[in-house]
Amino acid sequence: MSTSIQKPIDSFLLRVEADRSFWQYFNLSESEAMGLARQRARNYLQEAIALLILNCSPEPGLFEMDAELGVFVNDLTDVEVYILGSLMFEAYLTRDIAKLKTMNVNFTATDLRVFDPSNARSTFMDMYRAVQAENRLLLDSYRNTDRLTGSFKSIDYASYDDGGEA
Repeated sequence: MSTSIQKPIDSFLLRVEADRSFWQYFNLSESEAMGLARQRARNYLQEAIALLILNCSPEPGLFEMDAELGVFVNDLTDVEVYILGSLMFEAYLTRDIAKLKTMNVNFTATDLRVFDPSNARSTFMDMYRAVQAENRLLLDSYRNTDRLTGSFKSIDYASYDDGGEA
């Protein structure tokens, strides 16, 4: 069985549905804009998969994709789909950090008296850090549970006991 790559992409798109900057495509039809948004989301999906593999060492080939069919070769759990969507959102936010550095350049001295970009930067960074912290918790939980049963992994120390005395 397989999972469509649209599942984590849709999870991500739900997180950015209110973000106008993600959806601003000029001189494109609605279907062209949605196609471009989905292509951007595929790039974020690749980054999310890399982060998940680097942090959790899942089974080899678990996130292998068939690009022609637009599916993961293996069946993903709902938790894996959620984690991928969350990591995609973090990757999306990471792009905006570069924009923060240039924010002062766009304002005049008069504008700066009315609008303080440092407040906007700190608010954004607080949100970004909160997303990162949530993702770290998700990855820690995923790393320490069986992906199919959801039960926590543990070491059976009794199996290491040889039963003999030293």
